[in-house]
Amino acid sequence: MVKIVLGGKKPQQGMQSQGNFGSPFGAKKAPVPVDNLNIKEDIGSLNRRVKMLEERYTNLRGKFQVTEQNMLTKNKNFFTDIKTINLELTEVKKEINEIKDKMLSLLKELESFAKKEQLDILKKYIDLWNPIKFVSRNEVEDIVREVIDRMRKEG
Repeated sequence: MVKIVLGGKKPQQGMQSQGNFGSPFGAKKAPVPVDNLNIKEDIGSLNRRVKMLEERYTNLRGKFQVTEQNMLTKNKNFFTDIKTINLELTEVKKEINEIKDKMLSLLKELESFAKKEQLDILKKYIDLWNPIKFVSRNEVEDIVREVIDRMRKEG
């Protein structure tokens, strides 16, 4: 430990500096006298450094507050966006369910329609019977009357 003597006084006899800070061989160093001018300069320098650190701290605190405000604003915006998206998603789910219900009802209705095989069978019977050549009761009565009238005229 090095003793600093103020005011230019020499160390008292019997007081030696403790420690071996200056020499690699363990030699003891004599105390360094410090005058008042160096102390004032050092204190002034330290004072300036502390003020600079305080300014930096103040600037950092301001930047931190601005960043925090921005984060809070963004957070609020994100929450409103998320709520909007959730509402839209709920609406889309409802619409999808409605579409599913309509498709199921259409499928049930389509099941009640005739199938192609059934239509083919009906077509074969219609072609076989050929209903176009069928005659109605009134038409038969008219034909019979005409035949009877013709026979009476001929005979």
